[in-house]
Amino acid sequence: MHTALNEEEIIQYFDEDEVVINKVKELAELIKTSKHFVVYTGAGISTSAGIPDFRGPEGVWTLRAKGEAPKPSTSKTIAVPTLTHMSLVSLMNADYLKFLVSQNCDGLHLKSGISPSKISELHGNTNIEACAGCGKLFYRAGPVRFKPNKKCLTGGRCDECNIPLRYTTVAFGQSMPDQCLYQAEFQSKKADLSLCLGTSMRVQPACELPVAGKKKNKSHNLVIVNLQKTPYDNLCSLRIFAKVDVVLSLLMEFLNLDIPKYEFLNLSQDQDWLNTFHKFYKFREPSTDWFDDDIDQSDETLATFGLQKNNSNETLLKKDS
Repeated sequence: MHTALNEEEIIQYFDEDEVVINKVKELAELIKTSKHFVVYTGAGISTSAGIPDFRGPEGVWTLRAKGEAPKPSTSKTIAVPTLTHMSLVSLMNADYLKFLVSQNCDGLHLKSGISPSKISELHGNTNIEACAGCGKLFYRAGPVRFKPNKKCLTGGRCDECNIPLRYTTVAFGQSMPDQCLYQAEFQSKKADLSLCLGTSMRVQPACELPVAGKKKNKSHNLVIVNLQKTPYDNLCSLRIFAKVDVVLSLLMEFLNLDIPKYEFLNLSQDQDWLNTFHKFYKFREPSTDWFDDDIDQSDETLATFGLQKNNSNETLLKKDS
């Protein structure tokens, strides 16, 4: 399944250099006067890390719609945050950026140093697994999806419930993480400035969040930075057709902020960071069925993880336990 754009929608546009500079100066002034600035990120901010986007000219869905194989991708295990990722860290540390909403599941925002208390990852995180029984989340050093399966099992078990853990990345046809979405909606309604970076703004409900602030803030400003046109361009106070790394580099200069160099943070071993993560990072309420698709509990799938059903077929058990 894919949601590729048509040939007209896929066209990329580029503002002249002087136009970009003037627009970014205007964006800097909007940020300085904003009281609740929220950023929304899509796959376009990770392309310079070697991770393909979905709807660009070389995007995953674009190529699949043409019957072509996706381009090779940098492993999420070794991919590192980009200039844009690190600029957002600086904006947050300077208290300009109040909250970040992302459609990306590559894990680069948390790796960059964004606080788990200041982000909603609507489509999950490749490094996080979760317990549907108690809702507890577990941040790992690398990707947790051992093998794709309908039940989204990782092969791990909850250290409190002792039931199988699931990966948190959200695919087509699966319900959105309710707690995460509620948090994103709450922050979006407070926003007086919404900046969208590297997203085609085609996937609901994520695409509706950046304009949620318009209902409560008459002075709300929407700014979109993307090379392709989006369905929300006519609502923009400022529309920039340029690469996100170029825009963020200029923006940091105009705000007199440094772009921190990425350093490996070893988050999975940082107990202070993990305490913040467990307290503030949101995903789903505990539930017997986290997703809308059919749950695969076939013996073959369960055996992949050394699991079996109990007699009531309600609980998954470790074999020989």
